[in-house]
Amino acid sequence: MRNKFIVFIKKYFLFSLRSTIISLFLPVMIFFIAFTGWISYQLAVTQLEENAYKSVDDTVFQTKSYLENRLYDVFEQLVAFSNQPRTLDLIDSESSELRPDDYIKINNSLKVIHLNFNTIIESILVEMHNGKFTLFRSDFRMKFNHFPYEQYEELYHGSKEGFYWQNDHTDDIFASKSEVVSVFKLIGHDNSKANGILLFNLRKDFFENVLNKSLIGEHGYLTLVSRDGVLNSKTVGKEYRLNSNELSYLQSLQEEKGRYEFQNTAGKNMTIIYDTIGVNKWKVAAVFPTDEILEKVNYIKVVTVIVILMLTAIAILIANFMAKYITNPVSALISQTKQINENNLNITFSHKGPREIGILKTALDDLLVKINTLLAQIRLEQDEKRQLEFSIMHAQINPHFLYNTLYSIKGLSDMGMNKEASSMITALSHFFRISISRGKEIISLEEEIAHIQNYLIIQEMRYGDDFSYEITMDPNLLTCRIVKLTLQPLIENAIYHGVKQKRGKGKITIKGYEINDMVCLEVIDNGSGIDNERLIGIKEELEKKRSDSPTIGIGLRSVHERIKLHFGEIYGLSIESESGVGTKTLVRIPKTRGDLTNV
Repeated sequence: MRNKFIVFIKKYFLFSLRSTIISLFLPVMIFFIAFTGWISYQLAVTQLEENAYKSVDDTVFQTKSYLENRLYDVFEQLVAFSNQPRTLDLIDSESSELRPDDYIKINNSLKVIHLNFNTIIESILVEMHNGKFTLFRSDFRMKFNHFPYEQYEELYHGSKEGFYWQNDHTDDIFASKSEVVSVFKLIGHDNSKANGILLFNLRKDFFENVLNKSLIGEHGYLTLVSRDGVLNSKTVGKEYRLNSNELSYLQSLQEEKGRYEFQNTAGKNMTIIYDTIGVNKWKVAAVFPTDEILEKVNYIKVVTVIVILMLTAIAILIANFMAKYITNPVSALISQTKQINENNLNITFSHKGPREIGILKTALDDLLVKINTLLAQIRLEQDEKRQLEFSIMHAQINPHFLYNTLYSIKGLSDMGMNKEASSMITALSHFFRISISRGKEIISLEEEIAHIQNYLIIQEMRYGDDFSYEITMDPNLLTCRIVKLTLQPLIENAIYHGVKQKRGKGKITIKGYEINDMVCLEVIDNGSGIDNERLIGIKEELEKKRSDSPTIGIGLRSVHERIKLHFGEIYGLSIESESGVGTKTLVRIPKTRGDLTNV
């Protein structure tokens, strides 16, 4: 307790010691504060850089998510249109079977799609049967009489369902001369008679508006990259654009998202942060000069350095003042605490200095009072523990038990039953040897079981066939700790107040098992039991400390209170009984193991 007290005082006075060191070794303290500030500065800069990159990463993710939702809607319309019964009938029918009604129904479907998605879909083309069936929605005429299916089939292949995406390109279907992005389905891979296409041309300005909403520095930009091309959000200088090597590397990446840096041909460090659109596996990439995104970070660096220097100067001035204001009263308290020892715990601390020192002085006074109270309580509990142990030892070395046992041994000897007499003497010697246990209060459960076995051997030989016993014990618990002389008083009660009070042969059962890291020991007899009123009185007396009531014997009380003193209030005895049926006494102790030689 004294050592913990001194450690507490030393830790609490650490600030005063630092103040003294600052006043004596000011140059060293300046270096220390500057070094600490520099470490803080580096950590802050690292965090700011991570935040800058995280901001761009969030921008890429949000842009990707928005494009993915819109493109998925468009793609879903294309899939739904291609799977409509009238579209499938058109694909499966011969060109000679086409009717005007087919044109009207399909044209109505295209009209609905074009109106609902006019902000993203610029034009639609449906052409099948090698140009014999053609419908389109566009403000411009077609560039050719029928769609060049063979050319597209040569360029696009490999999709099981026939769906493909084409990145930014000049409209090669309609005479609009505009840049478009296309999504289409080629018809005819498995049915050559219906060669054709279902095509949606998407507006390039839709993508530009989405990509340009996010500003990534003066020369940074968002780009949409696919295996067949790239769509840039804005025009930047040549030195900031992706060259063929960097574009090829970005197109070949298998990871769905990530970040990497490279140096362009102009020697500028560039950073790319990308994420992948799920519907077509295109990448939304943010391309920007590394120094631009960190420009604000560099500005904050300068401000941080200035602030650190100012704070260092202020800290030195305050430290000098505090050293003079705090050191003297704290030193006085330290001198007084050094006088504390086991024989000197009645010191009254003096108070000179700031209010905090007064609070500390009051706390120290209270702490000494509590220490004295705890020491008195410990002495009381130790005295009580010794008295309880003496009481249980006195009960063990009961003159009547010893006399009766010796008389039984004499009787066996007189009858010539020397072997039985020898066994009884051996059991008696082992019984008292474990009872003494070289002064140990805690023994192993295995020793306690051996002790009660010797006791039961003696009692069984004395009373013959009046009772039998059975011990069932989990072998994994034999090394656990237990307060010695715990079970014997319970078994003695079971014999004298249980099985001997009933007619016929009695039985005593001892069980040991584990529940949730708690060792449970049961002593069960089928004796006369305890009536309900007396059982309530016994339970109430067990919960009272230092009671002199004769309701329960010294054995039960000693066992119950010694267990609580050693292991805690949640452990101890509990008794269940029914008149005429029997009694069960339960012992609960913690599952603890360890070296018992010095306990």
